[in-house]
Amino acid sequence: MAEFDLIEKYFAPLSMDGLKNDTAVLDIPAEHQLVVTSDTSNRGDHFVEEMSAFDAGRKCLRANVSDLASSGADPLAYQLNLALPKDLDERWLADFAAGLAADQKLYNIALSGGDTTGMSAGGLSVSITALGLVPRGEAVLRSGARAGDVVVITGILGDAFLSRLHMPSPPVVLAPLVRKYAHAAVDISDGILADLGHVCAASGLSATLEFDKIPLSKKGRAALKNGEASVEELLTWGEDYELAMALVPEDFEAFQAEANALGVSLSIAGRFDTRNSEGRAVTVLDASGQAMHFSKTGWVHF
Repeated sequence: MAEFDLIEKYFAPLSMDGLKNDTAVLDIPAEHQLVVTSDTSNRGDHFVEEMSAFDAGRKCLRANVSDLASSGADPLAYQLNLALPKDLDERWLADFAAGLAADQKLYNIALSGGDTTGMSAGGLSVSITALGLVPRGEAVLRSGARAGDVVVITGILGDAFLSRLHMPSPPVVLAPLVRKYAHAAVDISDGILADLGHVCAASGLSATLEFDKIPLSKKGRAALKNGEASVEELLTWGEDYELAMALVPEDFEAFQAEANALGVSLSIAGRFDTRNSEGRAVTVLDASGQAMHFSKTGWVHF
């Protein structure tokens, strides 16, 4: 199928203006700022061959809206760049577009443009740039954590490692509450140790987690008990797309009540403090209070 026929058939229906121009013109409401994030997903690395095209579309978009949520941004639009094998089955493309359409409705976001190109080597790559809005001056950054803040984690962690077909559900609905309560936030895409380490580095702090308070799923706890997974695998695999946040301990109860009303669970897993003498950004304590040791902190891309 020719490029522009492909765009007209599958992606123009997802867009704001039918993709009739080379550029997108977006209105930014008064007293708001634009939040921008990009993420690239390659078939075989970021979504497996066994995953349906419908779910692949959803996962690629969710990886981006998760970043928007961590900044407290409400989704607005996204740019989609596709590098497709020239012999791609058109049914895959139709299902991929249907997955995007389903999540556009779920997250209140629309396609605003992008690009398509062919790959002779048979690879498949999806690159999305997502745009969101925050009231001016209210974007939540990694650098805002303060010593004494608690580490709060949404949802549960570890299931992505246990299931190759894991479909994350980033808590995008929490964005207004992230702005309201969080001093700093990050989405957990590379593993809690690595991603929380980014907050520590940006804020000039360290963090201590208690392993028993990290919200692993029942399936994850069972996998640890029967030897199907290690602590390191569950904490460093990534792909959970939950949020880790820093907030004043006194605010947790109110935050928890409002989050629960939206269907999002919260857990206090630890605390931020001044830099520790060992130089570790994130320390995890076992049940006896001893520091646990890991060979890596998160997903390694190269």
